[in-house]
Amino acid sequence: KQLLLLRSGGDVLDNETQPSNDADSIDANGDDNDSETKSRKMYNKQASNWVRTEPRCLSDFTGRPVVFGMLEDVLNAQHDGSDSKGKVVLDIGCGEGYCARKVIEMGASKVIGSDISKEMIACALSTADGDDDRFKYYESAAGELLKGLNDNRDFLGIDSAEGAFDVAIAVFLFNYLTTNEMEEVILQAFQALKPGGTFIFSVPHPSMIFCHDKGAIFRLDSENKGYYSSRNEKITGIISTIDGTTLNIMSVHKTLSDYITAIFSSGFEIVDIQEAGVTEEHMILHPEFFESVKDRPLHLVFKLKKPY
Repeated sequence: KQLLLLRSGGDVLDNETQPSNDADSIDANGDDNDSETKSRKMYNKQASNWVRTEPRCLSDFTGRPVVFGMLEDVLNAQHDGSDSKGKVVLDIGCGEGYCARKVIEMGASKVIGSDISKEMIACALSTADGDDDRFKYYESAAGELLKGLNDNRDFLGIDSAEGAFDVAIAVFLFNYLTTNEMEEVILQAFQALKPGGTFIFSVPHPSMIFCHDKGAIFRLDSENKGYYSSRNEKITGIISTIDGTTLNIMSVHKTLSDYITAIFSSGFEIVDIQEAGVTEEHMILHPEFFESVKDRPLHLVFKLKKPY
């Protein structure tokens, strides 16, 4: 079995095929109407700033560990003697491969990553061991999930995208997509999973639209924006790293109902929902860093199951 990561269009990249370094530039408040185009340009420009081998970004401490915690029972199930080859995991939105490396560490047998940003893919390739067949990466738009998998199935080592995977994850992907785009990706993830498969995804908490304090290390440019009236509006913002670097982000605002509707319309069942934020352990670790965002919900993490 294999672990598959995707973020978002088309050319296969292996460790011998590195993309060029001509990163597109974009102002964080640019005029791009296409959310995919804006995301691609944003991450091509700042891809190297995201590269890390240990927790560095705020959400590495507050969000991704919740995702990994929800994965533990799923990935550990492979060690009961009935499934010695490990799990096939689809990660829709691999970025520079941070989560891919973590799930391999947790026991997954293979990760195939795809991202809309060629520069993110280049970073993922440079961080992975060159001859490690557990890691494969290629560019793919999230909305073309099944097409991208099937077009590249020989390279990826799969027979067909449909029903091929045990687990799928999408870590902070859907905040870059509209509600309709998100619904389409969730439906395709459902189709890519085997019956009984697990899908875990994380997003900024919908209440973050009210978090625009200028001194906060995670904030949106959302002053005077409404919770309902701003649905599907692209809102820029920043998130900081523990070493003081500021990273540009974008959040296409959605309500809690938007997520629930998309989940149930795809056929998934909800196993768990967790609100993630700063914990007491975080405050002991680095109180100055976490102070500005303590005692507020920062992320939502969903664990879903495809019925048998």
